[in-house]
Amino acid sequence: MLLNYLKIAWRNLFKQKVYSLFNLLGLGLGIACGLLLSLHLKEELSYEKSFPNHDRIYRIVTTEWAKSSPPLAEEMLHFFPDLEQVGRFASRGMQVVSSERNEQGESTGYYADSSVINMFDLRAVAGDPARGLKEPGSVVISRTMAEKFFGKNDPLGQKLTFDGQEELWVKAVVEDLPKNTHLKFDYLVSMPTFYRDRPQEWTGNRGWMFGWTYVQFRQPEDVAKAQSRLTDFFIKYYGGTSEDEIQEIKEFVSTVRFQPLTDIHLKSNLIQEMSPNSSIVYIYIFLAVEVLILLIACVNFINLFTTQTLKRAKEVGMRKSLGARKAQVVMQFLGEAFLLTILASLLAICLYELTLPFYNQLAGKQVPPGEILRLDNLLIIGGLVLVVGLLSGLFPALFIARFDPVASLKADKLPRSSASVLRKSLIVLQFVVSAFLMIATTVIYQQMSLFRDKQLGFDKEQVMVVKLYGKFKEKVLLDTELFKNELTQSTSVLAVGQASNLIGDELSVEYITPLNPPEGKVYKNVKVTRVDDAYLDVLQIKLKEGRNFSRQFNDSATFIINEKAAQLLGLENPVGSIVVNHTMGVQGKVVGVIRDYNFASLHSQVEPLVLEYKPEWTGSLLLKIKPGDPQPTIAFVKSTVDKLAPNTLFSYQFLDERMASLYSKEDTMSEVLKVFAGLAILISCLGLFGLVAHEARVRTKEIGIRKVLGADVRSIVALLSGDFLKLVLVGILLAVPIAWYLLEQWLQDFAYRIDVQWWVFALAGLAIAAVALLTVSLQSIKAALMNPVKSLRSE
Repeated sequence: MLLNYLKIAWRNLFKQKVYSLFNLLGLGLGIACGLLLSLHLKEELSYEKSFPNHDRIYRIVTTEWAKSSPPLAEEMLHFFPDLEQVGRFASRGMQVVSSERNEQGESTGYYADSSVINMFDLRAVAGDPARGLKEPGSVVISRTMAEKFFGKNDPLGQKLTFDGQEELWVKAVVEDLPKNTHLKFDYLVSMPTFYRDRPQEWTGNRGWMFGWTYVQFRQPEDVAKAQSRLTDFFIKYYGGTSEDEIQEIKEFVSTVRFQPLTDIHLKSNLIQEMSPNSSIVYIYIFLAVEVLILLIACVNFINLFTTQTLKRAKEVGMRKSLGARKAQVVMQFLGEAFLLTILASLLAICLYELTLPFYNQLAGKQVPPGEILRLDNLLIIGGLVLVVGLLSGLFPALFIARFDPVASLKADKLPRSSASVLRKSLIVLQFVVSAFLMIATTVIYQQMSLFRDKQLGFDKEQVMVVKLYGKFKEKVLLDTELFKNELTQSTSVLAVGQASNLIGDELSVEYITPLNPPEGKVYKNVKVTRVDDAYLDVLQIKLKEGRNFSRQFNDSATFIINEKAAQLLGLENPVGSIVVNHTMGVQGKVVGVIRDYNFASLHSQVEPLVLEYKPEWTGSLLLKIKPGDPQPTIAFVKSTVDKLAPNTLFSYQFLDERMASLYSKEDTMSEVLKVFAGLAILISCLGLFGLVAHEARVRTKEIGIRKVLGADVRSIVALLSGDFLKLVLVGILLAVPIAWYLLEQWLQDFAYRIDVQWWVFALAGLAIAAVALLTVSLQSIKAALMNPVKSLRSE
């Protein structure tokens, strides 16, 4: 019987080639989109899951800060018996590394406790990494870094030089970490090295947010017990004795929590994260897009499959008359639906492999070819086939199985009322989804355009950033004027400045107050960056009052603050005021006030900012260059650096490109949505095309009679197109309020956002209506041009 069902299904597939093709193509595209989005979501949700202890590892954070103080880890280990181990990372940033083989390159690393090796299951390739991180002056490197700097030679015991100054010895090599983790490093330097090179007043400072502290519990359920004892711990940690001190500590403890390791990638956006994280919001968005695309594909299938099964009413009536039970009829048609779904899935796998390189480029992924054939991914395909097959085939099968055998055999054709209502409802649903995706894509594009085009309060264009390090940095600081004069020999170099941090970087957060603050007044921390006297000129940042830094005034301890900082510090006449940086233990005069500018991403409002004149702490040269082809200028700057500081790795980037990376998540989502919105409309139109073809075929004689009686092509096209276009317009109108509400919710997350304009909905609606009209008209015109003699002869 099963073999017989398959034969019938196969014959019907080829008997109705056009409709089968529409079904396969629409469903195949939908499943291919589902596969791409499923694998994307699977990767995003897999972050940190490769660590065996991931369910017992937590990070100590507050509601604002991802970092914590140096002594915290050891004190917690002694206080909480539920902790198995603790581990810390402290950033060293991007450094220029060189080996004795004269290999040079930039690498990213951290100071780390030896306990992180076991905590995160960092597997040794060579040496003993846990032992290596217990010794001062030692470094553990990744396999990739070992191959880069030592080739096939044994790296153990070899020397690496960092930023041309610090020499460290390789004690071990570990396997590269997987990509699905927030921990990303090329090397780890032992924490004893950090303590050796820092004064005790720093390393013992309980208020210094120096790095990231991770704890591993003995059992997952121990977390709640530890959370309940945090108040007792911090009273002891900070030595609170008076009621006021204890109350202040309790308020602080209310902000502290153990953050699950698996929450960091998608649910954490705190001050000074290790690296930019994604957001759970984008998971929901991509999941919604996947469901909507599959829904459109299934709706297409139901519409076309139901349309075709109506033609087989007599076949069903005959089967029932000969004793076939309803369940057998359902199984037959459900089997045909599954056969089509399986074929569509095979087509989807082919489409997936063909489009994978494009998707990798679009989404910034590195999914290798053949990844789809892994067992867990094949299970995803199996799940999609099952869900889509049941969703697409069950209703048509139940619908056709309900036919009364006597009525089926007597009638030339069945009443189309119930099927017609179903098809119309599903067409409306398809275009609700398509219109929603089109509107969402337009709004997201507008928001991204705001990010790119908004006036930030400085000029980010044509600013070249060159890394300062080692002997190169020493020579620049030794004779800054000589170096700047050499660079400005080129007419393409307009100005040269220095900065410790770039715009978009996580800046140092420090506690600064006026010299004699009011008693009991508590000030919030402010962002601080160190610059030279040309920084404002390079970025064309406007002074509101006062003056710029100047070597002529011997500005050894001076500050320029923005308007927000002046407000925060309560300085009515800020220029000339004395402020104290308690974090660094220095005080100095405010010499100028600059207008607020966006020194961070536009996800947040402008914050208080303090610029300190301290060229010796800067790490980057900023060169303002003329517009045009930058390559000759880059070559000139490189040759100048090579001349004044030979054997220096020339590392540069452009500020506008760096700032564009701040919005990579939104850019990716915008690009992905554009593609999938287009595919949603295409799949919807495929179904519409098939339904119009069916309608034209059913009404062939009617069209012939109308033409004989004088109807022209335009009236026949309007006859066939009108009902479908009404449904499309209903879908667009229903999509508008849904899209408006959801997009308003999404835009609430941005400090700077667009206002959703009415014309966005009108434009999206017109675009979809135009595509639908074109789709319907193509088939309608073909039917209208048919010879009426042939139409009247058709059966």
